[in-house]
Amino acid sequence: MIKGKFSIISKKDITSQQISKEIKEFLLENEMIEDEENPNYIFVVGGDGTVLRAFRKYTNIVNKVEFLSIHTGHLGFYTDYQLSEYKNIFFDIKTKQPRKETYPLLKVKAYSKDGKVLFENYALNEVTFNNVAGYTYISDVYINDELFEKFRGDGLCISTPTGSTAYNKSLDGAVVHPSLDIFQVATIASLNNLVYRTLSNAMILTKNEKLTIVPKKQQHHHLLSMDKNFSTVKTLYKIEVTLSKSKRISFLRYNNISFWQRVKRSFIGE
Repeated sequence: MIKGKFSIISKKDITSQQISKEIKEFLLENEMIEDEENPNYIFVVGGDGTVLRAFRKYTNIVNKVEFLSIHTGHLGFYTDYQLSEYKNIFFDIKTKQPRKETYPLLKVKAYSKDGKVLFENYALNEVTFNNVAGYTYISDVYINDELFEKFRGDGLCISTPTGSTAYNKSLDGAVVHPSLDIFQVATIASLNNLVYRTLSNAMILTKNEKLTIVPKKQQHHHLLSMDKNFSTVKTLYKIEVTLSKSKRISFLRYNNISFWQRVKRSFIGE
């Protein structure tokens, strides 16, 4: 059985709260210690949105913790147990040795025109860029510091392999197996005509490549979303996106469910 300190992140509905209570009592009875600040294990009760919330809370120590999830939400791609089978977790924790799956994260660095770093952050699913107030998003897109295209459209979505099943999928991006250390760039309603030329297709970049976005028309400001957390940046000059070389997220798996089984369960059905 796993040993150490734990924290529980849960949805606020009655069912999720009740399951969280049962998990807490079970873990305490088995000599584990509750510690919200420095846990070894993070139990997530909810859907993928709850997993994202837990990731944001523990991004700074993500390399030191392991996640285990129970699905009570609308979409459960990251979760290991369905609501109807959640009680299996108690038997599994006591009798089985879990395997660990690690997934890559996006590293995002934003710069002002004088080269000052405005912020550095990480995303589990995706980061999206567009303009506020519905203006056309205009930017120069560089790959490895070489100009690739002058983009015009509603925006850009950059996703991890696990994030390829989120917003990226609705943009007709590819669904990517998370064992691949790559990231994907998908366009949001790109303009492509005799005046404006954009590739339009999703692009796959390797773990050693760097994507740089230099937005134009600063007076409209820029809307940045990281895993559905939105913010506006007024003094932004450029943003660099890479796969993080220093941080990955880890999930404990007791069930023998493959990636493609998760995809089928989430989008097609059993």
